[in-house]
Amino acid sequence: MKRLIFVLVLVTSSFFIYNCNNVKKEVIKKPTVVEPKISKDSLLKLGMPERITNQYIQIRKTKKNQDKSFYIVDTKENLIFLFDKTGKFVAKSPTIDGFDKQNSKYEKEALKSWENHTNDIGFKWSDILEKYIDTTGRNRVYSPRFVFSYLYNTKYKFFPKGIYVITEKEHRDDYIGKNDNIYFLKTLSNSDLTLTVAIHGLYKSEYRIKNMNRQLSLINNDFKDINVSKKYTEEIKNNDNNSTYNNSFGCINVPEKFLEITNRYSLNSLVFVMGENNDYLIK
Repeated sequence: MKRLIFVLVLVTSSFFIYNCNNVKKEVIKKPTVVEPKISKDSLLKLGMPERITNQYIQIRKTKKNQDKSFYIVDTKENLIFLFDKTGKFVAKSPTIDGFDKQNSKYEKEALKSWENHTNDIGFKWSDILEKYIDTTGRNRVYSPRFVFSYLYNTKYKFFPKGIYVITEKEHRDDYIGKNDNIYFLKTLSNSDLTLTVAIHGLYKSEYRIKNMNRQLSLINNDFKDINVSKKYTEEIKNNDNNSTYNNSFGCINVPEKFLEITNRYSLNSLVFVMGENNDYLIK
């Protein structure tokens, strides 16, 4: 009797194994996601300006620094665009930027730090007194107006073509924006000196605010819309040789809403400042 039971168990086991080996497993294949190819033509059809588009295509062709969000700044057409690290468009904005046109002759001076400019006009920081002292013997009391007055009479008031990185941000009351409203920049080579030029909220000047409102009414107030209207482009071209929209000491002034959208992307983002002449691409 015991022997018979043993045989039955073996037969049953064999049957089970046979059935398991012959059951066909259904393989569920995941659909292949094909990312849409971004081309110059597709971007132009969406309304992205040609100069910005050409710079964007150039950046995405380069494998270096593909892990960072990046801004493209065009001081010729008073525009700033932000893209995330995948190259996806985030936001755009009109800008008010430098009084002077880019000039390679003065690039070194344009990139000097505030400290350097202050030293140039005869003030030096004293760690002991914790303030600037006059080194000219004229006993002047330091004020930023001395630096601005000096810069106003130079040809340095522009943002030189190149690649920069945002290293710090903070809030200052003289610019619009409730939270961090100034993004400090260094050259990509990570110079020890923070540059005078920066991206910041619109300076609280009645003249700049009035002109920015004019720009916003023309460009398309939706910051998350990639399109830049032809009316805006024409307005900028028609005012290329005056200070209507070129009214800063080199910094990029932007509206508060643009700061709100871009703030979380800003630290360590790259900033590509395009050239203003025919050789405008950064390669």
